[in-house]
Amino acid sequence: MSSSGQHETSTSNEAAHPTPPATPANGWPAVLAVAFSVFIVTATETMPIGLLPEMAADLRVSEGTVGLTVTLYGLFAGLLAPLLTAATRRLDRGRLLLVILAVFLAGNLLTATAVDYAWLMLVRLLIGFIHGVLWAIVASIAVRLVPPAQSVRATAVVFSGISLATVIGVPLGAMVGQWLSWRAAFWALTVCGAVALLATAVLMPSMPSRDGVHLSELPRLLKRGDLRTTVAVTAIVVIGHYAAYTYVTPFLLRNVGVAADTVGVLLLCFGIAGVAGNFVVGAVIGRGPTLRTVIIGLIVGTAGSMALLLAAGSWQPGAIAFLLSWGFAYSALPVALQTLVLRSAPHAREAATSLYVLSFNVSISLGALFGSLALDRSGPSLVMLTGVAFCAAALPLAAFLHGRTDSAEWTPRGQ
Repeated sequence: MSSSGQHETSTSNEAAHPTPPATPANGWPAVLAVAFSVFIVTATETMPIGLLPEMAADLRVSEGTVGLTVTLYGLFAGLLAPLLTAATRRLDRGRLLLVILAVFLAGNLLTATAVDYAWLMLVRLLIGFIHGVLWAIVASIAVRLVPPAQSVRATAVVFSGISLATVIGVPLGAMVGQWLSWRAAFWALTVCGAVALLATAVLMPSMPSRDGVHLSELPRLLKRGDLRTTVAVTAIVVIGHYAAYTYVTPFLLRNVGVAADTVGVLLLCFGIAGVAGNFVVGAVIGRGPTLRTVIIGLIVGTAGSMALLLAAGSWQPGAIAFLLSWGFAYSALPVALQTLVLRSAPHAREAATSLYVLSFNVSISLGALFGSLALDRSGPSLVMLTGVAFCAAALPLAAFLHGRTDSAEWTPRGQ
């Protein structure tokens, strides 16, 4: 999950779901190792977005076809997240994280050495297979590495890896791809992945699983109030965003007319705007506007920014301003959405998150698919219009959100 949207939200659940003290001597170094791991995973997922032209030229396929590596990656990650979360519910969380990092290390190595498009697609499916389970466990790992009073800070540090991957990973990968080759970007990820794996192996304490939920319990959990609506709103908005953002590079090159060597810089600015949006919305939530109001406002901001970016055409100052407002609004939106997920199921954190991950990642794949079809058949303008249409379609459903904490105890059958 890009994701781009999982961070900061678990913190709102700590009061409702207290975690027993866990204060290993290497707690904070382990938190930093997990944050770096989250950075590697997120960068691996999103790296092709900034490298579409280079990868397409080298592998002799269209940019839309390369974009399908994001589509199927997200599809596997999302569909398998609840299944693997339930299947691994009894495994030590630290050891499970090591397995995930080992898969990503091998996947980035094989991506850097891909001889053709079929090889690349096979490797992306391998990585996507295990990606989704990461997002279901990292929040619980973070809060167990430090004393309860520091859990909010630990969660924020761990999920800062997502923001850093957005701000640094994709733009830096795009620049490396332009200066050297797209393969060099994945070689760099391979080296970083090895460092993350080693650091986690050394620093991560024993961490037995808690609150495991059987797969058969997930449908019953999804019947809960705002959780079902939030998952649906998430799906529609994420489809719209990734239909447009996956192919934002060709849009900037062809429609806006920016120079190829400035695309990485613009993506960097997009990420910085997203980080700002996260901080602002994190400060706003709970201090006045309801979550429903915040979510509706951010959806309007996302759809409006895309529409204005399309309307700006080759007027570069305006296009850049609307690109930044898009980054601000969208990147803040998953913070509010996942906050609702956790408030809706405070006693089933990992299970609820796995459903959110399913919705988020399958929607990434669908968005990339719709964007690919639009790009290959009509060009970048239709890609952006597709994004606007989906985001606008989410607004009527968002009006049914309540944003109230579901105080009813949810206990899995048999416990």
